[in-house]
Amino acid sequence: MGEIFYATIYDIKDMTRFSMCVDKFHANCYSYSGAVVYAHYLLRQKPYRVMWFSPCALQEGGLNDFSEKSDLLGVSASIQYDDFLPDIDVSDKNSRKKLLFIRKNRKRWRSIKIRNKAMEYFNYDKNRSVLYSGFLLNHTKKLAINLSDYLQRSLSMFGRDFLGAIDLIPVLTDTCGGSAMAFFDGISWDTTEELSAEWRGDLLQIVDEPPANFKIINCCFASIWDRANACRSVYGVDSFNYILGDKNGNRYECAKLNLCFERGPRRQVKIEFKEKGILFTAEIVPESI
Repeated sequence: MGEIFYATIYDIKDMTRFSMCVDKFHANCYSYSGAVVYAHYLLRQKPYRVMWFSPCALQEGGLNDFSEKSDLLGVSASIQYDDFLPDIDVSDKNSRKKLLFIRKNRKRWRSIKIRNKAMEYFNYDKNRSVLYSGFLLNHTKKLAINLSDYLQRSLSMFGRDFLGAIDLIPVLTDTCGGSAMAFFDGISWDTTEELSAEWRGDLLQIVDEPPANFKIINCCFASIWDRANACRSVYGVDSFNYILGDKNGNRYECAKLNLCFERGPRRQVKIEFKEKGILFTAEIVPESI
């Protein structure tokens, strides 16, 4: 899970792309990450396809997972060097054909330069975040996500006092299971981890209001402890020192994940004050509760 990723936002009609190395997935998948700023900026201009791409996705028969022409074009837009390509399994005719297609199109792309514009658009020097207003549309699937609602569900604390979130675009467009590292310690109970990688290569856009024929879906991506810290800061604890998860007095709930990315039992987080700090304990909720 330590592979390198590339944030690629691309238009297959005019063959323009923005693609940059973002290191490991969990290094740059946040509301304050530069790659996320560039993705949000471009999607507020017009529809683009998006992939948080790792070359590891192409190994061991990985080309079989890229069947759509738009996805293969996304791969070609993401590949920075031919050095990534020789190790691909091309033992079958279909894979050889796809590899030829990727190589043929890799040099056709025209890169977009928008870094300064994107930073200025979000007043990043002051806000240190993208704007979570409006709706993220998936034109391919006719789905929409309310960005303000997403932030409220996913708000997390990084460091001692910085509030932000794991951004939804990297997780939704993940190509190689990188989001599992962002959730290594566990997730908030509201997290919709089943949506990870489901929007890879789809045509996305950010608008003020969704079309009438689009279905609005719930979406949340929050790691267990970052979300716990945010909830403690925003909502506090109850009389038993359990962290609250909303303004109605309900306790924050979470789950740990096994190696197969499957949830364990429902848990609530209790805090205990020690001499050297605060101890957080994720306690299993009895089934009768």
